[in-house]
Amino acid sequence: MLLKSYLSLAALASLGLADKSPGCGGHIPSKFPERGTSKNLTLPGLDREYRLYIPSGYDSNTPAPLYFSFHGASRDMKQQEELSQFSNPKFNKKGIAVYPNSKNGYWLSNPGANTSRPNDLDFTDALLTHLEHKLCIDTKRVYSAGKSNGGGFTNVIACNSTVGGRFAAFSSVSGAYYDTDDVPGIGPCRPAKRDEGRPFLEFHGTIDTTAPIDGNTKKHPKLPVIDILQGWAARNGCPEHSNPQRNETVFTHPLVKHASWDCDGKHGIVQHYREGDNGHCWPSLKSNPDFVDNRDQCPLGKYVFNATTYIFDFFDKYKLSK
Repeated sequence: MLLKSYLSLAALASLGLADKSPGCGGHIPSKFPERGTSKNLTLPGLDREYRLYIPSGYDSNTPAPLYFSFHGASRDMKQQEELSQFSNPKFNKKGIAVYPNSKNGYWLSNPGANTSRPNDLDFTDALLTHLEHKLCIDTKRVYSAGKSNGGGFTNVIACNSTVGGRFAAFSSVSGAYYDTDDVPGIGPCRPAKRDEGRPFLEFHGTIDTTAPIDGNTKKHPKLPVIDILQGWAARNGCPEHSNPQRNETVFTHPLVKHASWDCDGKHGIVQHYREGDNGHCWPSLKSNPDFVDNRDQCPLGKYVFNATTYIFDFFDKYKLSK
C-alpha cells in the first residue's frame, strides 16, 4: 500500500507543477543526519537502505538539487560516498546527496541482481518521493550517477519512462552495460519524452578489464561503450550510429580524449571521456579507494582530472522544463 502511495505521488511530481518539493518549509526529520553530515537510513515500507548527506548550508525554504550516487557490484553505499565524493563541499556546495544500497550487492541489469518486485527501479522511485516529502528539494534538478554496475543502473534509470522521467541528467563512470531487452522489470530502452532532451555523460578507461570499453563476449556479454553513447545520441535526435561532432584531446594531455554529440540543436547533450592508461577506476587527482584496492587497473595511482568536477559541471547545465 505504501509503495502504491509513493508511486502515485511520483506521478504527481512528474507533472512538474512546481520546483519546490512538498518537504519545503518543514523541519529536518529527527532520524535524518544533521547539516554537514551523512547517515545510514532505511526507507519505510520497503526495508531498503540508503545513506543520506545534507549540506551544511541546507535551508528548508530553498529548494536544493538532489544527487543520487549508485555503488558498483559488491561495493556498498558508504564506499560509494568515499569514492564519488558527492558529499565533499569542494565539489558539491549546496546539494543533497543520497547513496542507495542494492538488495544483494548488485543493481538491475547485472545478471546477479534480484529482479523481484518491488525492484531497484521501484526503490529508486519510492526513495526519491520519500526525500521530496521530507526535505526541500528542487524537483527539476534531480540527477543520477554511478560507478560500474551503478553506472549501468544509471543507464537503466535513464531508459525508464517512469522514474527516469524524474531525473534531469545522467552520468556513468566505468559503466557495466548489459542487454536488458528480455530482463524482467527492465525491457528495451524507452525513456521519457521531454523537450530538453536526455543528457548523458560517460567516463571510461581504455585498460578496463572489468567492464571493457569495447565490450566482451563472455557468458553475460557487456556492451561496447560506443553502442551506449550512440544510442543516447540517437534518442536525442542525432542520426543512428552517428559519430561525435567533436572528438579531441583535452587538458592538453595526450591520455584523454573527449567526444561530444550535438543533437537536434542540443549542444553536447551526450559526452564521453576516454581515459588512456586508466582502468576500472573513478578518475581523481588524488588517490581514492579504486587506486588503492585495484592497482592492476589503476597503475598511475591517481589520474589527470577529477570526474566528479566534470559530473557536477555537466549536471549544472540541465534541469527539467516541466
